[in-house]
Amino acid sequence: MFPVEEWVTVVSGLAFTAVAVLLYSRTKQISALLWTIAAASFLVISIALAVMGLNALQLAVTPYLGSIYPGLLAAGIIASKSKAWRYYFAFVIVALVLMAAGSEGLVKISRVLLHSVSGLIIVFLPLVFAVKRLAPASSIFVSIGGLLISIGGLALATLMAGKPLLPFETVVFILHPLLFLSAFVMAAGLYVSRGLGLE
Repeated sequence: MFPVEEWVTVVSGLAFTAVAVLLYSRTKQISALLWTIAAASFLVISIALAVMGLNALQLAVTPYLGSIYPGLLAAGIIASKSKAWRYYFAFVIVALVLMAAGSEGLVKISRVLLHSVSGLIIVFLPLVFAVKRLAPASSIFVSIGGLLISIGGLALATLMAGKPLLPFETVVFILHPLLFLSAFVMAAGLYVSRGLGLE
């Protein structure tokens, strides 16, 4: 990895957070607030990775921040068009509680469910919005960012589980570029689509 890659990821996290805060300041919509919390979670993870390297994955808070990020991002996407976001938000909270207090089996199931369902929502729902003209066509960029998030999240999750799908060196090599691109494309998608049509 290039020495500056870690901090480039932090910059993309700052950009993502700034876009989410800007959308919230303009709209005061719950979806933008959820995106702000999600972006802040990503920013904290990226700073920890920049400062501590892969040792940041061993922090007790990392799995929760790593789950809040896709969970609230997905909830925000739902909230941009439907009041059903409350049910998904409740699902995210229950999953986080089970991760904190459940047995080892429940922890794994909760994490897998939260990441997989959130990933599907982030990748496909903005695309559906764009196709049905419920949001600007530029919302597709949010789907692309979601796809990159899913790949990066899978790389992180398998690495944390000690069972990487790819060789360790490969995961380390692609991790920061994926995290940077996911946050940057997501921020750009939310900005150019005006928060999936919130504004």
